[in-house]
Amino acid sequence: MESKKAQNTPGLTRIGIFNLLIKTAVMPFSFLFSLLAVRYLSSISIETFGAWQYIFVLITGYFTIPADLFSAITSRYSSENKPVGGIIILNGLAGALSSIVYVFLIPYFISASHYYEPLYFLAGLFLIVLIYLSKITGSTSLGKSPRVIAISAMAFQLIRLSSGIILMFLLHLSIIAVIFAYSLGYLAQIIINMFLSKANLKVDFKLAIIAARKSLVFIMNYVQLIIEATLVWVVVEAVHSTEPVSYFESALIIANIIIWSQASVDGLILKLHENKDAKIVETALKLFAISSGIFIMLIIVDGDKLLYVLRPEYIDSIFALYVLSVSNFLRGLYSIFYKAIYMKDESLSPESVNEFKGNTASLTVKNVIISAISVSIVSALIFLLGDKGNVEENSPFLALLMSSAVLTNSIGMLFYSFKISKRLYNFSMPTKEFLLPILISIISGFPFILAKTEYGKTLYELRIMTEESILGLTIYVILNLVLNPYAKQLLKSGISFLKNFKR
Repeated sequence: MESKKAQNTPGLTRIGIFNLLIKTAVMPFSFLFSLLAVRYLSSISIETFGAWQYIFVLITGYFTIPADLFSAITSRYSSENKPVGGIIILNGLAGALSSIVYVFLIPYFISASHYYEPLYFLAGLFLIVLIYLSKITGSTSLGKSPRVIAISAMAFQLIRLSSGIILMFLLHLSIIAVIFAYSLGYLAQIIINMFLSKANLKVDFKLAIIAARKSLVFIMNYVQLIIEATLVWVVVEAVHSTEPVSYFESALIIANIIIWSQASVDGLILKLHENKDAKIVETALKLFAISSGIFIMLIIVDGDKLLYVLRPEYIDSIFALYVLSVSNFLRGLYSIFYKAIYMKDESLSPESVNEFKGNTASLTVKNVIISAISVSIVSALIFLLGDKGNVEENSPFLALLMSSAVLTNSIGMLFYSFKISKRLYNFSMPTKEFLLPILISIISGFPFILAKTEYGKTLYELRIMTEESILGLTIYVILNLVLNPYAKQLLKSGISFLKNFKR
């Protein structure tokens, strides 16, 4: 048993570091696209950027939910080498159905947003179909060939950026330019996931039907996401403007930097399929902590400047940024426990008929209850405190309210997922190795908060951010190597790997 543990744990680490390095390498391209899209659309009008975010949230928060619905079970079955081709086809049919519903509801969306450009809403159809296919093919790679996830993510970022520059600044297609750039990126991602993954793509509709039934367990998890996405149209309805959405989404764009740290545990599903060992969960926690610490430090050092570069007014959403960053960190931690739970949930095996009585079902129901309560309270506050006559001044506060609801949900999700996974695996929480990177990231970034900030032109800000990020990262790495035993272990393993590689 010990030898098998030793085999699996380094595998998780190597996969995680590979994916993290690849995704981190293309992170500047991701931010550059976001920057260009925000600056381009906001230069047309702040309402145009708000309308794009409104369309994007509608699509990703409502109409592509069934795509995510199949993701978890597909990753599990793919890791078990079961034929998942039928699930991909079924997912495509769900995407077509979702697109039809979206088209019928476009008049309502236009009326609610007071943004009367139906062509932009119709163009969202491309995103719906491609996101469905991207989600499901990505799930097959995550379960069987997790390194392909990083490669396809790199292709997505490069193609989205290059095509976006042409569509936005040469062809001047407004919101359609951003939608088509995303679409081309997703198309590249789908092709790579399909052809480089080692997943069993044979078509088995019997297994696909079973997977559809099992996926109903996960539906409550995505009902929760729908409830959270409701905050967007609640605030639009309350103040009759998409401006607060712009402030919220600008903060979310920057806070999503934290999500990149989840690449460090991309190999978790594959490794838990090989061996349901508590040590694998413990390694995932240590690896995630040291990875996420880097991105937390970057948020502390550069968060305000990144908001300023997006648009000077967006710096007022700095507190929303901090709240959403904490929320994203907690959700990254939650994803480790969540995957550990559904990989050990016997009720999700094709032979079982008790999927609604398993641990996964119990967790997702709790998530929905927490979300319904917090979003209801915040929605009431938005209607009470939203000032239609002073939307511009009130927008940062409304963005902070929306962010607080998301954070409350994240805390509840983490609490219950930790409790269940701890019972299933009986792992030891690596407290020192987990908390040290987080504390070090705060210490590394704190001096930059105290320093006086003078905002200038974009190129100046980018230069300052680069210099401060390098300095902050240097402090973070040195302190970890001095204080964190896991960082020392990673360094030794890396040196040993390079020596063996040269041989």
